[in-house]
Amino acid sequence: MHTPVLGPPVLPSGSAESPVVLAPGYYVYFPVDAYMNGTVVSYSLTSNASVTTAFLTSTQLADFGSGQIFNSVTYHNGSSDSQTLWINTGSYDILIYAYDGSANATLSLTVYPNNPLGFGPLAPPEPSGIATYGITNQSGTDVPYAVTSTGVVGVAVVSALDAYNATAGSVGANPSGATLQLNSMLVVEEQGGTSQVYWCQNTPDFVTAASQVALADNVWNSSASGFLSNESITSEGGGGYVSTFQQQGATEYYYAYERSNSTYSLPLVIALFMNATAVPGTGVLVQFGAQMSNVAGTDWFDNVTIHDPSVTYAYFFTAGNYTTPTGNFYDTELVFGGEGGGESTTFTQLSAGLGLYYANGTSVSLNAFPSYFSFGQDTAESAANLAVQYLGEGRARVSVGTTDYAYLGAASGRFSLQAVESLLAPPGTNSTTLSKSSPSAGGSGVPEFPYQFAGAVILAALVSLAYLGARKFLRAPSGPRTFNRNEAHPGL
Repeated sequence: MHTPVLGPPVLPSGSAESPVVLAPGYYVYFPVDAYMNGTVVSYSLTSNASVTTAFLTSTQLADFGSGQIFNSVTYHNGSSDSQTLWINTGSYDILIYAYDGSANATLSLTVYPNNPLGFGPLAPPEPSGIATYGITNQSGTDVPYAVTSTGVVGVAVVSALDAYNATAGSVGANPSGATLQLNSMLVVEEQGGTSQVYWCQNTPDFVTAASQVALADNVWNSSASGFLSNESITSEGGGGYVSTFQQQGATEYYYAYERSNSTYSLPLVIALFMNATAVPGTGVLVQFGAQMSNVAGTDWFDNVTIHDPSVTYAYFFTAGNYTTPTGNFYDTELVFGGEGGGESTTFTQLSAGLGLYYANGTSVSLNAFPSYFSFGQDTAESAANLAVQYLGEGRARVSVGTTDYAYLGAASGRFSLQAVESLLAPPGTNSTTLSKSSPSAGGSGVPEFPYQFAGAVILAALVSLAYLGARKFLRAPSGPRTFNRNEAHPGL
């Protein structure tokens, strides 16, 4: 079976920059929702003509639409404007008004912390399962944190699995195809203080109608300066290769490898591993592994080297106050979605328990992230009809049902792989586990990686303007909403 290539990471709402063209007397606005006091909003505007730029509450925008502006948080006339604001919880808008002839303007906007629900509720389809964004909700307030680790682990116990999408062939996917994706951002620190970012995916590909699965992985460039070629990233045994794709008019690069099909049976227990090790003078070894209930032992099915002789350290990074240079979340995901090419699928049957953790090099156990959500945002593949129930301690149950993309809750603790597998088994069934270790918390059970794990670091922080890259949100509902200044504003 030829598996369609997974879609590139999804950019946040809008593009890195939002161009608008305004006729004389017209304006456009961009909504901004703040879900915590102290939210940081930073925006800049450039235009070929003088325009009014204002940051307003939604009530103030309604006043402007009805004929005048009584007040605003900021107000500026000119061909450029740049502001950084700390705002309280509420609904706001950035207004651009062409008061002095036509204007070609470009707006860039960033908002921190990076709550994936920061611009309101999400509608299906979305990648569905369990994910962590470096955001915890404390009594209604978003508090960002960061977790670094050289290993991430996703565990699934699947007792029912069937998907169907009649139009899957349009992107080269199988109508009954689906993926379970373990996704995380890899940061590579270099000598001289520079860094590169890569998006790593361990993604078993299922053809549910035939009970077939193929282990697969991808590595994507998520750095403004990063580059992938068949010389800069290589696979042990030469199985993987680099290809190109087009995104927002630019040529981008990704690495891909896929194992041949094997047959699976239900219930299926599967554990997915990604590990990164800095090799001074050479680069970064990224290992993709899997344990499956129908295969003995751990299968390190792809060992990839990112060649970078200046490397000093490499780690998977999950953080709520930072974004990648290409504008993506630093999230870690274990989610179900379509087979590839950005496909969304519908599950006719699904019952699965999922667990998502990072690995600690001291005891080789599973560590819960501090918080979880029921959906991913970086991957392009999605599901249209999955419900997620949080079980606590980094575990969730996923089934066919009504979608609810939400913050699930906080977590803590260290667990063995066997304990997690047992806890994920469907209620009233005998669990099947992969590991042979004691199920006590803090015990062993994660397979030893060929290279030593580095320790994990958790950094809790208040909102900060020190960030690695700029996540640019430019959400204009139904496209740019442009209105005549002298006419009633629809919807206000």
